[in-house]
This record gives sequence, C-alpha cells and structure tokens, in this order.
Amino acid sequence: MSLWIIFFVIFVALAFEYINGFHDTANSIATVVGTKVLTPRQAIILATVTNLIGAIAGHAVAKTVSSGLVDSAFISPLVIACALLGGITWNLITWWFGLPSSSTHALVGGICGAAFASAHNNPKAILWSVEKMKEGKVVMEGVLHKVVIPMISSPIIGFVGGFLVMGLLYSLLRNARPRFVNRFFGKAQIVSAAYMGFAHGLADAQKTMGVITLALVTATAAGSFQQLPDWCSFLRMQKSKSSEQAIITLQKKDAASEEIVTAATTLKDEASSLPNGEFREAFFTLAAKGYALVNMPTEAAQATARAKETHKNLLDYEAARWLPKTPVVGPMVAAKYTDWNKTLDSEMATALTAGKSPLVVAAGKVKDLSPDVPLWIKFTCALTMAAGTAAGGWKIIKTLGHKMVKLHPVHGFAAEMTAATLLAVTGKFGYTVSTTHSITTAIMGVGCAKRFNALKLSLVERIMWAWVLTLPAAGIVGYLMVKLFQLCGWLP
Repeated sequence: MSLWIIFFVIFVALAFEYINGFHDTANSIATVVGTKVLTPRQAIILATVTNLIGAIAGHAVAKTVSSGLVDSAFISPLVIACALLGGITWNLITWWFGLPSSSTHALVGGICGAAFASAHNNPKAILWSVEKMKEGKVVMEGVLHKVVIPMISSPIIGFVGGFLVMGLLYSLLRNARPRFVNRFFGKAQIVSAAYMGFAHGLADAQKTMGVITLALVTATAAGSFQQLPDWCSFLRMQKSKSSEQAIITLQKKDAASEEIVTAATTLKDEASSLPNGEFREAFFTLAAKGYALVNMPTEAAQATARAKETHKNLLDYEAARWLPKTPVVGPMVAAKYTDWNKTLDSEMATALTAGKSPLVVAAGKVKDLSPDVPLWIKFTCALTMAAGTAAGGWKIIKTLGHKMVKLHPVHGFAAEMTAATLLAVTGKFGYTVSTTHSITTAIMGVGCAKRFNALKLSLVERIMWAWVLTLPAAGIVGYLMVKLFQLCGWLP
C-alpha cells in the first residue's frame, strides 16, 4: 500500500472533521449564542478549548468507531475514505439547508455502506448484534446496540430531560424577578456551555479520531508500514503484521504444537517491545495461554507475571491522574482497564463448557482489541474541528438558537445541561450518540415546558426528516463510492 493512500485517508478524515466543526460543533454553542450570553467569537473560543479537553479526556467512542461496527476483514484505508466521503456529502447537503442533522450518523452510515459494498453485498460485513465478554460479563455490541438503540432513545431522553429540567426551574423561580433570573443564568450558562463543549469533545469529536486510528491499524496489521521512513514513524500502530499473523495462528482449531509455540513466542517478543498499555498486557496473557496449552509451564508463568506487572502499572498510572478525581467529570473520563488474565480465563472456561476451543476463543478476544487513540490524532482532530467551527457554523446556529424556539439564558442553561449530561454519560460507555439529537431535542423539551405552541412545528418536522434519512443516505453514498473505486480498479 502506498504511503500517499494513508495521507489521502487522513486528509479526507480531517476534511470531515472540519465540516463537522461548522456542522455539529455549531450545535453545541448555538444556545449560548442565541441567548446573547456570549458573542459568536467568544463562544467559538470556549468551544475550542472545552472540545479539546473533552477529546483528550476519553476514548470509548473512538474505540467503538475503530472496532465495533463492521468486520475489519472488509476494511481498507480506501474503503474508509469512501465512508468519509459519504458522510461529507450528506453533511454538506444538510448544512446548505441549515438543518441540524447528525454528523455522527452520517459517519456511521458511510462506514456501514462502504463496508457492505467492499464485502460485495455480504451482510456479515456489518456487525449488527454480537455478544462479547467484558470483565466476565456478557455485553451486547454492534450497530444495533451502539448506534440504532441510542439513536432512538437519546432524542426521547433529551426531550423529556429538557422538559423536566425546565419545569423544575420554572417551579423554583416562579417568584423570582426576571432581571435576577436573566443575570444569574447569563453567568450560569457560560458554565453549561463549557460543559456542553466538554461533553461534545468526549462523545462526538472522537469519531473521526476513531476512523483515522482504524485506517492506521489496518495498514500496520497488513504490513504496509514495514518500510516506513523515520519521519513517518508516528503513523505506525502497536499491532504489527507479525503479531496479527500470530493471533490468526492461535485462532486455528487444528494448530500444531510447534505453530502455537512460535506464535506465543512472537507475541511475547512483540509485547516486550511495546510501551505500557493494553496491547502489551493482552499479548503477554495470550502468549501465556498458548504456552500453557503445549505444557510449557515456566514460559507460561513468566509471561503471566509480565502481564500482571503491566496491568498493575496501568492501574498505578490511572490512580496518579488528577482528572478522574474531579467531581462530576471524574467518573466520566476515568479509564477502566481490562484485567486480561481474568478475562481470558473466564472466556476460556465459558468456551470449554460450550464445547469450543478455549485458545481459539481467547485469541479472538485479543484480535478484537482496538488501540487507544494517539495524542497527535486527538490534537489534530480537535484543532481541525475548532477551525471548522470558526469558518461557517452560523446557519445551524441560527436554526437552533433563533428559529426553533425563542430562548432566554435560563432556557439555554436547561437545554445545555440536559444535552451535555446525556452526551457525557453515553460517551463514557462508548455509545455513538448524536450531539445534534441531544441538544435539538433538549431545546424542544425546554420549548414545550415554556408552552407547546412555542415550537415551530414545521421546522421540527424538517429536522426530523433529516434525522431519519441520515443513516441510509450517507450509507448509499458510501456504497456508491466503493463501487466507483472498484470500477476504476482501485479496490478489489
């Protein structure tokens, strides 16, 4: 694979992030601009800083996008570029008409459509609903559980939450003077707007980061970066082609003892060269399970000990971080590291009971591991999104901040607190929830608490149609882009 293809994918991903900046980030600051608490320039600066902090603070959503939606066997950097082009096309159409549609679902639709086309219409390319073991518990993942269900439930939660929060504020402030209310919530809305920006970064800004990470992981595992120039070494991910082949070997039901020993040794050597992280721990643990299966107890014990040492170092690092200790925000950004020894023991015991090969199941678990997003990707994406916000988000801001319902600072505060909390909580668990859906329905709920006819229902209907069409429309464009690339001979 040529290096230019990787840079092309990164360029297209950053173009999507730039458009996301004036499409989705505009949603996060629309209320504070609409209530005239901050000027557009001040709101952009606030959104830039808080989005960057939120993007750096967590990585659950990025991991979902980079590994939890489609079968990686049908993904290549050019397929990812087609997916992004699908999302970009739909975002530009809805931005032109000033409709706050979801960049999140445009991206997911593009990925699913492109993967389906890459697999030559094989429906198994899309991970619709899969069972996975996490910390000894069965959890459901895939497009249904990570995208579709949150897509339906989050607008309902946003609407009801906005309605209830605004209703509570009305009851608490019924005897307060309007001048006091406007002055107090004019200041409080700066806090809620900052919270909204942070939650947007935690939940929404990570999606493009996950896509770039997915492209780099795919290229690294395929061996495309083996002859990478030194100045491009930052592109290389932790999962090399040799470790990928070793894991595939351990997934074979009929692997010979010699093959298992070779694969386990490869993983152990690879882990020894990796920095402290989940890949290092998982590789050591899987190597230990391989050694144990072929009756090499000394090697198994050594690999297990190094895996446990790595896990302890990760826990010590997390305990030393100050951000997870902060009130409210802390639980949302605290990293929860998998204890790979316990997890694989549990997976293998379950597999044995079900009559499956324990080592094959354990290897499959490690193969599904997605990497943390490198810091350079986080900073690049966050700054690109900020530049996009400064460039052209005013159409969306006008729709949300002025056209849908007339907002005062107290309404903006209620809507932002509701939407930000929804984004932060779902972002913590890796659900791809839309910033657009969250803030728009929160504003609707606030408007209905004011009075039902305060909403401009004709505009709300247009917005709803844009939401319904986003996933399939972006998916169709992503599908057609892959087919075009296949006709040109650029994709198999």
